[in-house]
Amino acid sequence: MTHRIAVCLVALALALPLPVFAQAGAGDLHGQIGKMDQAWQKAYNAGDAAALAALYTKDAKLMPPGVEPASGSAAIQAFFTKDIAQGAKNTLTTGDVVGSGDFALATGGWVANASDGKHLDHGQYMTLYKKVDGGWKIYRDTWNSSMAKK
Repeated sequence: MTHRIAVCLVALALALPLPVFAQAGAGDLHGQIGKMDQAWQKAYNAGDAAALAALYTKDAKLMPPGVEPASGSAAIQAFFTKDIAQGAKNTLTTGDVVGSGDFALATGGWVANASDGKHLDHGQYMTLYKKVDGGWKIYRDTWNSSMAKK
């Protein structure tokens, strides 16, 4: 009898982690979202507002600090065209990534430097990704500065 109980307990212990693995589903979520963050960084630093806008869903909303939100591809591309013209280069560091179903939430940090390497600003971001046609796209995007206002 104790042998059966022991076998059942071992089976139960082995089965408990399965829902966690099943949730992960399509592989390394952190790695997938990290690649999206790198694609964003590459497009921004290359000055390619069209490539940036292509990383967002058609109904995406960009919520930058200090200005009204930009909704939709055309408004997001227009925002980045103007923002890129200021000449900063951004570095993103993906932090936590959590997902459920067709959504993934990433938080991380960013640093903006001038072309001569001078530190301009830094802060945190929060990006909500949505699965679209089998791939991840940015659905909601916001960030803030950690620097004191001048």
